[in-house]
Amino acid sequence: MKPRVKYVKRTIVAFILMIAFTVINFFVVRGKYEARFFVGEDSAKAFSVSLDREGVVEITDTYMRTEQNVYCVKLKAVGKGDANLILHYEEAGEEDLSTKIIVHPSGIIYTGEGISNIGNLNIIRYEIAFIFLAASVNLFISLRKSIKENMYSYRVMYFAGSFVFSFVNFLFWVFYIFMPGSIWEDRLFVIVTQIESTCSRLPLLFFPLVLILSVLLTVSNIALLKNEGFRFQNMLGIALGLVLLVMSVLPFALYYVMYSVTDPISYLTAFTENFFEMIFYAVLSYLECMLVGTLIGTLKAQKFVPKFDRDYIIILGSGLRSDGTVTPLLKSRADRAIRFAKQQKEKTGKDLIFVGSGGQGVDEVISEAQAIANYLISQGIDKEKILLEEKSCSTYENMKFSKEVILDHYNKQTAENRDNTGNTSAQKVPAPEFGKDIKVAFSTTDYHVFRSGRFAYKLGMNAQGVGAHTKWYFYINALIREFAANMKAQQNRHIGNIIYIILLIVFILAVSFKFNIF
Repeated sequence: MKPRVKYVKRTIVAFILMIAFTVINFFVVRGKYEARFFVGEDSAKAFSVSLDREGVVEITDTYMRTEQNVYCVKLKAVGKGDANLILHYEEAGEEDLSTKIIVHPSGIIYTGEGISNIGNLNIIRYEIAFIFLAASVNLFISLRKSIKENMYSYRVMYFAGSFVFSFVNFLFWVFYIFMPGSIWEDRLFVIVTQIESTCSRLPLLFFPLVLILSVLLTVSNIALLKNEGFRFQNMLGIALGLVLLVMSVLPFALYYVMYSVTDPISYLTAFTENFFEMIFYAVLSYLECMLVGTLIGTLKAQKFVPKFDRDYIIILGSGLRSDGTVTPLLKSRADRAIRFAKQQKEKTGKDLIFVGSGGQGVDEVISEAQAIANYLISQGIDKEKILLEEKSCSTYENMKFSKEVILDHYNKQTAENRDNTGNTSAQKVPAPEFGKDIKVAFSTTDYHVFRSGRFAYKLGMNAQGVGAHTKWYFYINALIREFAANMKAQQNRHIGNIIYIILLIVFILAVSFKFNIF
């Protein structure tokens, strides 16, 4: 099934589910209400209640919540309109309390303060928790399926990050369901406030981790600059750390600025502050979840070891020393490929062909592919088992041009084998299939396996990677670069998702503002 068709079907299912929940909520809420009077220190006194008008609601029960100093009156709708519910003190000299009870034509009851006081809505928490649980299960199944089909797929990152968001929010709503709350927990305005705070919960939960990450990024970048020299890409870690910190504290700063220059009790002020806070936290939540997804995808890919049935292994280039020898980073990639080849030989007896991949940069005396070949030969690898790909200037081109080199070599070997067996048939030979006729592995640095594998699968090569260990300070900064590269690769999808989130926030706040739900 095509992804767009799946998306449409899931959207339809979600829409039907929301309609069903709305209908259920209507029948749960309508016709019942619990009015509450705060009586403070008078909670030990005797009370009675009455209505100034009949035919609107009837009183079904009364009781006192002594621990909260609240007198509760249960009501049932019997008509439409409004009536004043009056609380009488039995002792003389005390002033009565009253509140207007309104029965909407639909049968929903609320007080004269507005629909934000609609009660009996605890069911919404169960429904929201169920939605997040269902989303978490669906995302987890999709994640497992994506890893099984192609662990280097962009969907692994996307589903992993989305699963984290859904599952954490499921736990939050379970907490809301079972935590001891105030007597107003079943009111609409409390539910809406909790929904609006959904955006901020995850960043607040992650804030200690963001702080630690920012410190690690700064420390690792200082070590990176000291050991590798100053380059723009070596500053990405510090930049992202600062961005995450600023976005985490910006809503708090905005809160204090707005409430110092505007009317602090103005609903418009609260609405505006809430709007910007939700937008900032929503975008921050999205970025943090995608960062977690990138980490999960990277760790999964770098720990994976391909089956020992490979025909070729590509070694991805990464820059050379000034004398044309391999750098420690490139050496580690070549060593990892040699180790895999030895393991395969020991376990299955099968040899493989090495493919050195990488062109010659403007500041390099030879191509990266030739430098890789020179190093392999120095380690005892037969020159006949080494192929060169010397045109690439990027990871994508590494895979693209290496595929061409491998296909050319495979076809030549196949033709020679046919000639050696005396098979001169003119019958057309079907094109070889990667993953079936040609099985490829690749070797790169551990943080780079996930993105490299994604390019390989995009080109139809179905190659599986092995990761070479790298220094800690380089790994942290490189992981941020991989995150940025993965985000850029699907930037239209991410921009679309963020726009969708913002529109949803605008809708929630617009409804809240329209009906004064606060």
